[in-house]
Amino acid sequence: MSEHLREALGKIIEAGYQLSADGFEYLKTLEGEGLGDSVRGALAEASRSSPEITILDRAFLQSACEKDESHLDPLSFAPSTPRVKPLAAEYDAMIRLPENLPGEPQGDIFGYLEYFRSRFRKVERILRQRIDVRDAVSIDSALKMPLKAKMKVIGIVTTKRSRGHRLFLDVEDLEDSITVMATDSEVVRKGLSILQDQVICVDAVKYRQDLLVVNDFIWPDIPSRPPNRSEAPLCAAFIADIHIGSVHFNKALFDRFIRWMNLELGPPQSKRLAGRIKYVVIAGDLVDGIGVYPNQMRELEITDIREQYKVAGMLLQELPDHVEIIVLPGNHDAVRKSLPQVPLSREYAEVLDENDRIHLYGNPSRLQLHGVEAFISHGKALDEILSQVPGLEFQNPVGGMELLLRCRHVAPTYGNSTPIAPEREDRLVISSTPDIFHMGHIHVHGTKKYKGTTLIASGAWQDQTPFQKRVNLTPTVGVAPIVDLQTHTVIPIDFNKLG
Repeated sequence: MSEHLREALGKIIEAGYQLSADGFEYLKTLEGEGLGDSVRGALAEASRSSPEITILDRAFLQSACEKDESHLDPLSFAPSTPRVKPLAAEYDAMIRLPENLPGEPQGDIFGYLEYFRSRFRKVERILRQRIDVRDAVSIDSALKMPLKAKMKVIGIVTTKRSRGHRLFLDVEDLEDSITVMATDSEVVRKGLSILQDQVICVDAVKYRQDLLVVNDFIWPDIPSRPPNRSEAPLCAAFIADIHIGSVHFNKALFDRFIRWMNLELGPPQSKRLAGRIKYVVIAGDLVDGIGVYPNQMRELEITDIREQYKVAGMLLQELPDHVEIIVLPGNHDAVRKSLPQVPLSREYAEVLDENDRIHLYGNPSRLQLHGVEAFISHGKALDEILSQVPGLEFQNPVGGMELLLRCRHVAPTYGNSTPIAPEREDRLVISSTPDIFHMGHIHVHGTKKYKGTTLIASGAWQDQTPFQKRVNLTPTVGVAPIVDLQTHTVIPIDFNKLG
């Protein structure tokens, strides 16, 4: 096979088309330097064809080449093909923050007391919306009930311990505390997934004055229901963990994402999808930061935090003008590490703050995009969830996300690797049922449906780091999950393959 023919085949494959056997034989008859021009003309003709063409056969190639020759004028330049206006450009943005509570920090023991009281009240309210929990009594009432009485109590888990085949939990409400014991193997299995500081309902029988035997654990969870749908045929891209400034940031793959968004890359069907994207949501770690972990300077290409955000702003500016960009902070960004995190500030990210298309929100954030509710969080608490709960693993982060959704909380456990700020109100509770639940942080892509909610764990745009190699974590690099806001179909676009 000649070099000209090999290049022509490469162009056809890159454009996302297939070549029939008779089409290949026809190309062989066009051998020479003019073969490339013929193929380019045929690809341009295919991109304009209606209905859509996916296979280039002899008849189509011959017709395209003859049409190209009949219009050839050696004294004029080839006219540039006008860019088709993307569908998303025809719609105005519709972004709402239905719950934008300001933080009220209180850095003393009373601050933590108010924080956990707020958590208990919020999740108790969610639990009591369930038909099977409305008859729950306070722990004080349970202590006064006779032995062998059946009851349900709601409490926050303060300790969890195993003894043989039995599981013990200490739970408390706003007034009192009690110990519950699970002995049934299935109940114990369910109880092993319960997290410390989680609010739970216990269906039990009174065994001793201060001890209940559990029949079942009832989680706050979300109800099964159909998701809200956009009336407009628009999509949103949910990405995270770009890590600009790191030597491991994969510039080539992110450049492909930007070119695809600008309809400069991919086959026609893929370009049509790109043209429907109205929102790009970035769930934290836009940059790699400074001093986030020991010896980080050795792995930085840009060692100034403001310069990292400046480059980030330049890259995001390359996205199409009709696209709205939503940026939340992560643990690598220049904000406080404690949850909830405030939006990126002008002090460090001035170039982002000046761009009207870039919306800087806190972590977590509850948004409505064209009527579709999305709960976005970076996902730092997944570290401890995936490492501590039996059956969960880092290569499948959506399993941990489902657990957090069942808890109705972004970071249930206090005092582990995820710092939580003492505030008068717990803003980490998932107070309403989202249509989309989006997290990053683990750098592994995954999606699933859970009771009508679409769960999206975003991969990264950073190649495997030395730390990830040591812990045997294989990141998903260069995959952008695209969600159709009308159908809630998730289309992962892999830019390792899209040429």
